[in-house]
Amino acid sequence: MTKYLAILLLIPFSLLGQSGSAPTNTEEPPTLSAKEILNPDFLAGDGFTVQDEVPTSTGRNRYLITSEYGEFEADGNIMLERRINEVAAIRKLKEVSRTDAYKNALKAAVASPLGVAKDVVTNPVSTITGIPKGLFKFVNRAGQRVKERTNGRERSQYEDSNAANLVGFSKAKRMVAIQFGVDPYSNNETLQRELNGIAWATYAGKMTFSVATMPIGGAAGLALTSAGVTNTLNKALVDQSPAELRLRNLNAMLAMGCDRAAANRFNNNTAFSPSVQTAIVMNLQSLNGVANRAAFVDLAGSEATDEGDALFFLGTSRVLAELHAKKPLARLQQVGRLPVALGKDGRAVVALQWDYAAWTDNAANFIRLLKASDFDKKPSGLMIAISGNASALAQQKLKEANIELRTRIVPGPLK
Repeated sequence: MTKYLAILLLIPFSLLGQSGSAPTNTEEPPTLSAKEILNPDFLAGDGFTVQDEVPTSTGRNRYLITSEYGEFEADGNIMLERRINEVAAIRKLKEVSRTDAYKNALKAAVASPLGVAKDVVTNPVSTITGIPKGLFKFVNRAGQRVKERTNGRERSQYEDSNAANLVGFSKAKRMVAIQFGVDPYSNNETLQRELNGIAWATYAGKMTFSVATMPIGGAAGLALTSAGVTNTLNKALVDQSPAELRLRNLNAMLAMGCDRAAANRFNNNTAFSPSVQTAIVMNLQSLNGVANRAAFVDLAGSEATDEGDALFFLGTSRVLAELHAKKPLARLQQVGRLPVALGKDGRAVVALQWDYAAWTDNAANFIRLLKASDFDKKPSGLMIAISGNASALAQQKLKEANIELRTRIVPGPLK
């Protein structure tokens, strides 16, 4: 769970007139062992090793990945999956860059009319003023950006420049990224450098290559959506520019009954990469028949401030989608600053991207808040469903509180 949510959970107690005294019989978040909790493929592989000590805090497992390309921190299970896929992709991209086909493609790219634009489209510039006159008569304009339908939206750190989108380089880069099983909008700088090089060779130098089987998961390694949505997401990421994705997402949110201001706020929030944003919307779309999905959009758009927050909402939307596929939900609403679902069986369901749930003071306070909350309709029972695992004490305390606990809804890299 993100740090801002941990703080906000405590605020409503004063409003509800609850005692601020600290709960008793709680525990500190533990340090786990990677060897004990992770599948072997996520412990070590070609070019990487995960440190065995895994501190936990506010619902996240914190990993340190040592690789031949440097150290990478992974703040949670979702980020661990992404970073390990990225290390594997960097290795394979570097292998491609050593081939004769790549070297020949670079020579061809320099000699092509596009050669003068390399610095413009592979560096983070915000305008196209650096592109020489007459260049665009040589390029395919099909990749030109559509006009933004939201106001005041700035390009996020995850996106290529306007120039790169204009000349079609970005689409080539997106195709390469999806082939290698990584997010084209990752904020991993090492990965982005390698993607830029291979994408330039394929785009301007007309290089073709085949990708060997990825060590972990291939394109499914993006770990963004529920089971039935992955292929649809991959196709959208390849075919549509960030602006086109935002327009697609806006239309989808409006169709779900979202207020336009809330939909625009979500679209304009640059804490979300275009891929994560689109995956969240697709997960929400899969909640067929669930009322008030706008509550989730409003909360995500208002509260996310960084990548960790964005991945929390992404994972939570996926947990909701997985639950709905097995036992239909009826409605979403907010309790405090968390999304809570009401099942068709009448139970209130708290679904969270939560790697490890310990019975901390914050967890105990949250249960008090949950039991004291006003729901749109009084629930017949309470259930908490998390992506990962829970401590023995957390399981015991929830059982004593007559709350059902479901774990490992989306275990990801966990055993």
